[in-house]
Amino acid sequence: MGAHEEICSRVLKAITPKPEERQKVMSMAESIMGRLRDLLEAEGVKAEVRLEGSLAKDTWLSGEADVDIFVRFRPDVPKEFFKTRFLELAKEATKGLRHVERYAEHPYLECLADGVRVNVVPCYDVRPGGWLSATDRTPYHTDFIKANLPDRLKGDVRLLKKFMKGIGAYGAEIKVGGFSGYLCELLVIYYGGFLEVLKGALRWRKGALIDLAGHYEGREEEAREFFRHHLIVVDPVDPFRNVAAPVRLEKMCLFMAAAREFLLRPSDAFFFPPKPGPPALQELRGMLRARGTSLLAIYTRVEGMAPDVLWGQVFRTLRALRGTLGRAGFEVLRTAGWSDEQEHCVLLIELASSRLPPVVKKVGPPVWVEEHVERFLRKNMADPGLVSGPYVEGDRWVVLVKRKWPYAKEFLVKNLSEQGGRQIGVAPLLAKCVEEGFQVLEGEELAELCGKLKGFPEFLRDFLVGRPAWLAGRSWEAG
Repeated sequence: MGAHEEICSRVLKAITPKPEERQKVMSMAESIMGRLRDLLEAEGVKAEVRLEGSLAKDTWLSGEADVDIFVRFRPDVPKEFFKTRFLELAKEATKGLRHVERYAEHPYLECLADGVRVNVVPCYDVRPGGWLSATDRTPYHTDFIKANLPDRLKGDVRLLKKFMKGIGAYGAEIKVGGFSGYLCELLVIYYGGFLEVLKGALRWRKGALIDLAGHYEGREEEAREFFRHHLIVVDPVDPFRNVAAPVRLEKMCLFMAAAREFLLRPSDAFFFPPKPGPPALQELRGMLRARGTSLLAIYTRVEGMAPDVLWGQVFRTLRALRGTLGRAGFEVLRTAGWSDEQEHCVLLIELASSRLPPVVKKVGPPVWVEEHVERFLRKNMADPGLVSGPYVEGDRWVVLVKRKWPYAKEFLVKNLSEQGGRQIGVAPLLAKCVEEGFQVLEGEELAELCGKLKGFPEFLRDFLVGRPAWLAGRSWEAG
């Protein structure tokens, strides 16, 4: 047995549910489903109650069971029923558990019981292609996997999921932008095993296409033109859906890089990355002090915003701020967002320098382009910040002017104070939060946040280190 196989065997033993765990989780699922069926029957509502997700497909990881119970209603049931009576029945069926109402395309109920998350989700019983909601596909996904994933490959799915989790690429939610469980299952079916998926991923390039059901056989370019995505995995149950659509290019490439590294130098760290404790405040201060760049943080409170909405706002804002700061003359090196998804949010922006020279050189048009010359001269001669010029340098008019915003922190504070920063690209819902209060911190000031935000110190340390855990243990020699 080679090193890869030894590690995979050891990891698989740790992540495969034991019989007693299976019994406990399945018993809970069947109990809730039974109560739900009885309640629906008493209500006079015809609906099919089904177990879905990784539990139904037997691809779940030990200690990470999610019980996904779907209730399939006839197409003539109004969606308004989902928002009212359905939630009441779901709560009754899960009486005694802690409930949280969630909202995607329509409401569903999330419960917690002994560390197991239970989701009770409504959907419609429709034929493929006649979808009335996004969740209508889920029962078909379950049936496809159960029919096409042989028992011998279920362990490979578990390995791929754990590998994705270990490198930070698992999850289709906006925060992660990675690989869903269903996508992992499809990849294992397509390539024929965990190691085979890793090897196959090394051949991916932008526009990589996987079409298990052959929906676009002989029309591959048509599929690429239709989906226009860096990774395309056509849904076997819906030819118009790309299962890999949530996967950001960065996460696709992170997986490819990790796959290559594991195949060259296998290690348990890909599956079980080390989890150091919270860093000491002095350690973080030292890292910030020695960095040589400028790190800025925008802090605000974000109570009441759903996670997917929040992260959509965060990423949209970070993209805009990167462009806005760049146009103001600052070199943006990196950006990142952190949130506890309940109350607090921090936007990190790393600049080559947060301080720019007070004077900037503006090069105008060639002297012979009369209409542009006139505009350039008029605008700059009237500028109260004019330092020198206009003068001719080579074939162009040039001026030296005082920079409006030589300090990035001042630039952010001023603009965030006006309409929550909407004019510099802060997304609308996040701008409302900023309007109610914000802080801009720089350098060692970020340590102030570490004392009051649980989980932020670890995030900040990981951001400052900037290196995946699976590279950390590797020895390097100058070459």
